[in-house]
Amino acid sequence: MRALRISLIVLVVLGVLFTAADRLSVSWAENEVASRAQTSLGLSETPDVSIKGFPFLTQIAGKNLSRVDVGVSSYPAQVDGTAVTVEQLDIELRDLRLGSNFSTATARHADGTGLITYEELSRAYGELLGSESTGLGVSFGPAEDGRLLITLQASVMGQRINVGDVPGDITLEGDRVRVEVDTEALTGIPDSVLPQVETLIQEQAGVERTISGLPDGLALSSVTPGPEGLELTVTGSDLSLVG
Repeated sequence: MRALRISLIVLVVLGVLFTAADRLSVSWAENEVASRAQTSLGLSETPDVSIKGFPFLTQIAGKNLSRVDVGVSSYPAQVDGTAVTVEQLDIELRDLRLGSNFSTATARHADGTGLITYEELSRAYGELLGSESTGLGVSFGPAEDGRLLITLQASVMGQRINVGDVPGDITLEGDRVRVEVDTEALTGIPDSVLPQVETLIQEQAGVERTISGLPDGLALSSVTPGPEGLELTVTGSDLSLVG
C-alpha cells in the first residue's frame, strides 16, 4: 500500500513538472513567434501571440501546431495607395507546419477579423477624393438599419451644397470595395443642380477602391458596416508567420 502511495506521488510530481515545463516552453515560443512576426510583418509593436493545444512539447516534436492566435492592435494597410489603419486585427492560424530548423512556419488555414473606424475611413476618403479638386466631401458613420450613413458636401456650378446625411451600402468584389450612395434619398437639393449632384456622387464616391497591404496569404472575404466602423473578415491559406 505504501509503495502504491509513493508511486502515485511520483506520478503526480512528474505530471506537475511536465506541465510546468510545457507551459514554460509555450511562453518562450509565444515570445519568439511574436518577435519574428513583428519583423516579418513590419509592425511597429509586438503582436499578442497565443499558442493553443496541449501538450505543446508533443506538437513541437511533430513540428505541427494545431492553432496559433495572433492579435495586432493596429496594422498598416492601403486603400488605393492611401494609408489606412486596420485596428484589432485578430488572426486565427490553424495547422501550422514548422520548418526543419524552426525558423519558418506556414499555416494551412487562416481566418481573422479587423476594423477600419469610420473616422479613419473618412480621413482616407478625404485624401482620395480631394474635395477642392473633385468638388465632393464625404464622411462616414453608422446607420440604425446596419447600413452606412454618408455625410456629403458638394460644389456644383460654383454653389456649395450641404447634401447632408444619406444612407448607403458597401459592396466587395475580390479586394475591391465600392461605396453605393442611395441617391434616391437625396432631399432639399434644388432641382436645377440635382442631376449634377447625383452625377458627382456616382463618379467620385461610387468609384471602386482596392484595399491592399494585408499580410501575404490573407484576402478580404466580407466588409460590413458596424457600430464603430467597417468590420473586415479575412481568410486565407499558406500564410507565412515567421521567417
